[in-house]
Amino acid sequence: MKAIRLMAWGLILAAFAAAQTGFESGAVIRSDGAEFHLNTIPQVARLGNGQLLAVWASVAKGGGPGKVYGAFSRDHGRGWSAPRLLMADAARTMADPNLLVDGARVFVFATVVPHPNRITKSWTRFIRSEDNGSTWGALEEIPIPRQYVAGKQHNGIVLRDGSYLVGVAWDKWPEMGMAARTEGEMDLTAGVLVSKDGKHWTLHGALHVLLDKLTPGGTNGLCEPSLVELDNGEVLMILRAGGTHHYESRSRDGGLTWSAPKPSALTGHNTPAALYRLNGSPEIAAVWNNSPLTRYPLSAALSSDGGRTWTAPRIVARTNGLQVSYPGLTQAADGTLVAVWQQALAEGGRDIRWARFTRNWVAGAP
Repeated sequence: MKAIRLMAWGLILAAFAAAQTGFESGAVIRSDGAEFHLNTIPQVARLGNGQLLAVWASVAKGGGPGKVYGAFSRDHGRGWSAPRLLMADAARTMADPNLLVDGARVFVFATVVPHPNRITKSWTRFIRSEDNGSTWGALEEIPIPRQYVAGKQHNGIVLRDGSYLVGVAWDKWPEMGMAARTEGEMDLTAGVLVSKDGKHWTLHGALHVLLDKLTPGGTNGLCEPSLVELDNGEVLMILRAGGTHHYESRSRDGGLTWSAPKPSALTGHNTPAALYRLNGSPEIAAVWNNSPLTRYPLSAALSSDGGRTWTAPRIVARTNGLQVSYPGLTQAADGTLVAVWQQALAEGGRDIRWARFTRNWVAGAP
């Protein structure tokens, strides 16, 4: 009984400390060395009923096709349900899941590739729920006139006119009947899928740059676009690139056309960012790897001018040389920002971790 009381007091003190500092963290799922050995590329969103849904891909110890799982939180991101299998195929890997939420309607998208993957052909498939993720429809496919489409790790967004936007990227070589041997040989172009009804999708944009890559494993071109609609109706896209900074592009017509990509104010190398516009505010938040060379640390900042300038970065997660990457970001019903990411472990495997933090914590305000 004494041990239980001490544990309860420990939890109370931890909650009190988090309330005072504006920051707390934990795990959605930890690597178990078995079915959930390698947990990768998560996303998180607030559903129409106020719950949070996190999705990610898992690969079992020893390999095999990846599967997409989801977990719900009913307490604004502190506690998470047991994983629920959402998408699986015995012969193909389901990977890089992301979400799009429109009221009670929820989409979970995934990139599907043969197992093992040869970077020659992929499919974009999704499941849909009309009841906040309680039940799901059959697996559907988005026909895209490209051979190898990936790089859609960021959540789709719903514009003020009701249109849906999902960021994607495709590799140059399969379009020419060839295949990159490694990710470092890929040459990627980014764009968006646009839909008015969630059934019919069209591809728009072709954003590409040639860079002097910093590392052999870095991809060329632009990929893994992150999207946010700004207060003025403009859509900001932040893109992964192989140099020292993310790139950015902007659309003033709902994603149909895009400005020429240019370096962003966000430092980052070969890794994506997460964006979110704060509820009822023109401010946007970003979570990203604030480093010109590595996938650590994971940092957060705010922008009040549409992503042109940012507050001083606050560190969300850091490790001793292991990546903390592929963030997702949303805002819980209690106003707290909730981030998720993949965290590599020294013994192998990866966790999906979470952090809750306030807007004032990001801004460095008391």
